Amino acid sequence: MAPFDDTTGATRFDSFDIYRTSYKQIGDHNIEVGILVPKDLQPVKHPLLIKFHGGGLVTGTALYPDWFSAWHVPLIQRNTAITVLPNYRLTPEHTGNDILEDLADFWKWINGGGLTDFFASQKLAIEVDFEHMLVSGDSAGGYMALMSGISMPRGAIKAIIAQYPMTNYLRCDPDAPFKVDPKPPLSLVDEHIASITPGTVISSATPPARMELSFALAAYGRYNEFFGTGKHLWPITAIEEAEHFPPTLIIHGEQDTAVSIEDSRAFVKKAGEVVPGAEIKFAMTDGDHGFDVEMKEDEHEWLREGLEWVESKWLA
Repeated sequence: MAPFDDTTGATRFDSFDIYRTSYKQIGDHNIEVGILVPKDLQPVKHPLLIKFHGGGLVTGTALYPDWFSAWHVPLIQRNTAITVLPNYRLTPEHTGNDILEDLADFWKWINGGGLTDFFASQKLAIEVDFEHMLVSGDSAGGYMALMSGISMPRGAIKAIIAQYPMTNYLRCDPDAPFKVDPKPPLSLVDEHIASITPGTVISSATPPARMELSFALAAYGRYNEFFGTGKHLWPITAIEEAEHFPPTLIIHGEQDTAVSIEDSRAFVKKAGEVVPGAEIKFAMTDGDHGFDVEMKEDEHEWLREGLEWVESKWLA
């Protein structure tokens, strides 16, 4: 087993027992949730981490280790937290309203005893401390985390970690660097839409699947055509209706070519203006999208201090 602070994508989940269940069914399609339980767990109450995956709301899947930042592992292990990782429907097959419906249904599952019932069905004597809940997410997962903070009752979420979050719709420069070469053609979106079987439910895709599609939607101005528009759909405008917001650490790289750091700056400014007493720490550093995936907190003072602050809120 790799040390908690020295994992790779291949060893990221070695220190956990992994479980899978579902929180929702649409027709015969189950929307999955992954659960990470630290090995050799002691019989005490365990705080809860809800971790949403990234992928532009177009790709990604809950238990994809390569996008699960290394620093999460020691954070989880030293606090013996139970980690729950939900999938959700993806665009362009589904709209932003569909995705937010999944978010609401996931929280109904959590708050309605779904996790507790699952552990009981597996004969696992695990007691979860729902009074101490941290929510985190990267990119699109950061979107889901922030929208959770906006929609959940005051005090339900103790703290949020949002890594380079999508606070506004996905858009990028067609000439920006892209992980796949050559870049996808303008025709890709229409070809994909034409290939969709009516009634298809897509709630998971393992990268690099659909990465080209995500780029094409963002770079060629097609994203909102399928996701939809409305002030309620994005944190930058949804926050205007919030009366409260959990303590939040936002992490963003100055050179992000996928989600502009200006979107995070705008959200931090807006939240400070419209939510009295909002506590938001904004950690800006060098790096492109996903820059922190292999980071160790003991090598970066800003990360260590940020996580210490989050833990003080989470476990208070």
